[in-house]
Amino acid sequence: MRDSIVFYRSFYEAVKDLPADQFKACVKAIMDYGLDGTVPETCGIEKTVYLMAKPQIDANNKRYLNGTKGGRPTTKKEPSNNQNITEPYPSDNHPVTKAEPNVNDNDNVNDIKKKDTKVSKEKSFTPPSVENIREYCQEGGYKVDAECFVNFYESKGWMVGKNKMKDWKAAVRNWARNDQKSSPKAGNKAIDKYNQFMHNDYDFDSLEKDLLGR
Repeated sequence: MRDSIVFYRSFYEAVKDLPADQFKACVKAIMDYGLDGTVPETCGIEKTVYLMAKPQIDANNKRYLNGTKGGRPTTKKEPSNNQNITEPYPSDNHPVTKAEPNVNDNDNVNDIKKKDTKVSKEKSFTPPSVENIREYCQEGGYKVDAECFVNFYESKGWMVGKNKMKDWKAAVRNWARNDQKSSPKAGNKAIDKYNQFMHNDYDFDSLEKDLLGR
């Protein structure tokens, strides 16, 4: 015996267009069975509607009874015999050893970082153009032949002595300083020609061989 039931729309749709007396009999059959479990004794249309609604009413009543009993009892899962139970802490016979970082791995990482830094520094130098030299000389007031400067260092592979050039602006300043030191004070044209000769792109080895051959 229940105090209420769920009257579904499907129930209503099945009986709403019936005549009033049949509509009343069908609704009464559904409510009697849902609330009191009473099966209709007649075999009319109400019996047909009752049989249609009975599975849904039975399912609802079963859920209702389970709810009043506190629901389905929960079963405690137990581990199977095949599962190994591991201890949460190591036993006294097996001391815990703390993992230490691999020194060789750290050294390798440091070496890679040093190599990467060295490569990035070497790649950071970009040879200047003639226009770059001219603009820098105009800003700083340096008297340097831009084309002569670029041609000279291009022939040397942008090397300063045995080292790769790192700062072309510093090279421009040194070039201007050296020109200033060697410039003639009283119009000495011989020194001026010598500076021009040193700045030109000559094959000094060939010149030396020709002089010694003569």
